[in-house]
Amino acid sequence: MNRELRALLVVCLIFAVGAVGYRVLFGAGLADRFRIVTVQGDVRHLRSDGEGATAQAGETLEEGDRIVSGDGGSAVLGLGADTRVSVDARSSVKVMGVTDEGVRLELEGGKVKATVRPGSGRVGVVSDGREVTATDAEFTAVRDGEGNLAVSTERGRVELTGVSGVAELKEGDDLVAPAGGGSPLRAPASDALLLQVAFPAPGRTREQEVTVEGSTQPGATVTVKGGARPVSARAGKDGRFVAKVPLAEGKNALEVEATSLLGRSAEVARAELVRDTTVPQVGVTIEF
Repeated sequence: MNRELRALLVVCLIFAVGAVGYRVLFGAGLADRFRIVTVQGDVRHLRSDGEGATAQAGETLEEGDRIVSGDGGSAVLGLGADTRVSVDARSSVKVMGVTDEGVRLELEGGKVKATVRPGSGRVGVVSDGREVTATDAEFTAVRDGEGNLAVSTERGRVELTGVSGVAELKEGDDLVAPAGGGSPLRAPASDALLLQVAFPAPGRTREQEVTVEGSTQPGATVTVKGGARPVSARAGKDGRFVAKVPLAEGKNALEVEATSLLGRSAEVARAELVRDTTVPQVGVTIEF
């Protein structure tokens, strides 16, 4: 074996030992540092090549992979030793990229909660061009079927891009960014959820239904109880809602409750309506 060949073999050996040493010192490589930690219930792991199966703890996640949870299903994804992303029931996330800087996920629908610890890398959650990123924080992100995005920061600070006029959220802040570029709403989580309701005039009516309307946070679910049956409506990107409420015969004590995308609620109760469809009694006197 000549001198040049021996030198080349030594160089290759050094590179091989270095690669193994790097994995020993710094943990898993980029291809397997993002993984499924736990799975509960109905959760599917759809790979970028189109193959899909029931998600299993320990599986690695690569660019293009999806995690899709059904009713009652949930999963916890891990980045490094300490950073975790919890995927709630009826949610779907897609891995946009895994690099030495961290991971980016597209929230296609549903709810995720990220606990990001220093040293594991940055976590970014993307939805329709809007992105939430953190390197040391805890935050929750929710995207509904209409494309409204809600974010709550439970610890630390998160950065925002693609949200008009809002560049960051501090600990304790909530944000609702309506679909289609509507004006975002930012407020402390401790503030009560805004709910304004215009009820029909109290009293007696013969109508089968009445209209209850008002405003609250965009994307919030509004439920009206106390009529013939509960009725739900979704607030639009401007926060407005309209509910057609069927009335039962007799007393109807209407009560309105709003629940935001982040699960915060507010309730308004008002005076009752009485539906009376009885035929008025008409007295007739006949004289002979």
